[in-house]
Amino acid sequence: IGSSMPYIWKLFDKNILNKMESLRNFVLLLSMLVFCTTAFQVNPGFGVVRRAMPLVARSATNVASRTVNEDTGLFVEDRYVSTLRFLVPKNEQVAFEHSWKELSQKLSATPGLRYFHVGKRAADFMGPPLPDTEFNYQSFAVWESKEACDAVDDDFKAIAMNASPANYDGLFALAVPTSISGVPAIGDDRADTVASKRLPREALVASNRFGIKPGFEKDFEELWAKRDTSLADLPGFVNFQLLRREGSSADDGNTYVSYTTWDSLQAFNNWRESDNFKRSHSSSGGKPKESPYAKMPKV
Repeated sequence: IGSSMPYIWKLFDKNILNKMESLRNFVLLLSMLVFCTTAFQVNPGFGVVRRAMPLVARSATNVASRTVNEDTGLFVEDRYVSTLRFLVPKNEQVAFEHSWKELSQKLSATPGLRYFHVGKRAADFMGPPLPDTEFNYQSFAVWESKEACDAVDDDFKAIAMNASPANYDGLFALAVPTSISGVPAIGDDRADTVASKRLPREALVASNRFGIKPGFEKDFEELWAKRDTSLADLPGFVNFQLLRREGSSADDGNTYVSYTTWDSLQAFNNWRESDNFKRSHSSSGGKPKESPYAKMPKV
């Protein structure tokens, strides 16, 4: 959709849980401390579950079933997503990663938390070095509601004081079950880690950041709602959400962020070479009368 520049992260502990033209346009996150507490998205009839439930890949045929806010014309969120962005000096990064181990265990028991991970920006090994002022770590938490997020304990609020927060409405949530994705559920044991070494990387996140002009938000969301990606059918896919920024985006200019988790860089690269990628990023016809983009996303 449009000419987006994605960001990719490698995830490090799985506990709490336009066209893209070249790999250098992607920002990577190396993920650690990742986990799934319940389904990333649960249909109302399922009730409360303790592991991710199978979800069918969305397609244009079920767009009508999504709820639209009559006042705004925008889609109603599936989940509430909170993120914290950190700029950690290189000589403090190992200690920073380990500081999340105990905190993530506490978070795993937080009511309303569906999924969590902490990620390290990895663009420095995929392309140009990151600027010194660019954040290099991000926590990512998916909640049932904003109220559940606001009720988080003081330990999490304390670490948030040293970060730059950015919260979002989560749209079009899609995930595969733990048995397929390999994302641990809460209570899964992990091998002891060495305090002097970085935490093991467990997944990879590819992310696009979009600055959309006021008045074009509805059209932009409808483009995503109509995409027939069948992501859940692809090997290595873990989860997806389109994030809509809550409140002002003056700090970075990004009103929307796409967030896709893969179990490895290889799975991500396989998707980029697949027919699925070609279909989802093909031109939909005539050019729009006016570009919806307020800016080109920075890498």
